[in-house]
Amino acid sequence: MSKRTFSLPLSDSDRSYLKMHAVRQGKSPNAPDDVLLSIWNGVDPAPVPTAALDAATIESIRKDAVAAAVAAVEQHRPVRIEIKQGAEIKVLPNGHRHPVFPDVLASLSVRENVYLVGPAGSGKTTLASQCAEALGLPFYSTGAVGMAYQLQGFINAEGKYMETDLYRAYVNGGVFLFDEIDASSAQALLAFNAIAANDLAAFPCGTVKRHPDFVIIAAANTWGSGADAQYVGRAQLDAATLDRFAFISMDYDEKLELAISPNDEWTRYVQAFRRAVRELKIRAVVSPRASIKGGKLLSAGLKWDRVEEMLLLRGMSRNDIDKIREQLPARKAA
Repeated sequence: MSKRTFSLPLSDSDRSYLKMHAVRQGKSPNAPDDVLLSIWNGVDPAPVPTAALDAATIESIRKDAVAAAVAAVEQHRPVRIEIKQGAEIKVLPNGHRHPVFPDVLASLSVRENVYLVGPAGSGKTTLASQCAEALGLPFYSTGAVGMAYQLQGFINAEGKYMETDLYRAYVNGGVFLFDEIDASSAQALLAFNAIAANDLAAFPCGTVKRHPDFVIIAAANTWGSGADAQYVGRAQLDAATLDRFAFISMDYDEKLELAISPNDEWTRYVQAFRRAVRELKIRAVVSPRASIKGGKLLSAGLKWDRVEEMLLLRGMSRNDIDKIREQLPARKAA
């Protein structure tokens, strides 16, 4: 079995593990992280006091180990979710789901449409498909649309009706995700309102009846009030459109981000970078995609600084970069 590898900065669980190793080697567990790492690698650093295994030291190590273990369990703790389907209670299998998943699922289960608002890359599409799967309904989706026919369909030159996912969901039942609804045209949204509001809707093939299991998730980056400093290409939505939905806000799920990203150290750095960007009110999107992509690029042999340039610093001014760096933890050596 290959020996475990560690790198700076250490996570809480790694530090606890290395402290216990230091004690086994007769070294002090209270040494700095770089010294603990040297001990693990078999390099005897500058003289380190012999470990004093008094009661206070042992208790300190125990508390560190327990805290690290609890943090690890909490990070990956499955959430038990139940859904009532008629008289039957269905328990969903364990899995990583966003914290707002139960609220969205409960709303959809009684066929209430949901307007899901969150930053780019927060997992809105994944959550929508998970809800459809949990409800046992087909999943349909579309992105931002500019023309009504992209939602309604059209009659082609041969006289055949060309169906859309919205039509299939409306007629057959299912969860329909209208992604980036706030980036769609007013013309398309006017047609969508007529379909979403009534039990009968006119499509190019004729008037059809709404299936009782037809339900909508509208996903957006804004609350429908128009463009903001971050999402400048978003349109203001009509009050009639917004009135069709129950609104649920979701942010990045950093525990899930750590669970699915391939490099914990890089992911924690991305999360710290994101917090700095938000605190400084800098216009930049730092989504979990940066964590996932960065971990893959680092595993492919790219240098840390190069990956940071590619995924985090792109388009930023030197002044903004300097302000962010002042708030970041120690970085991995290049």
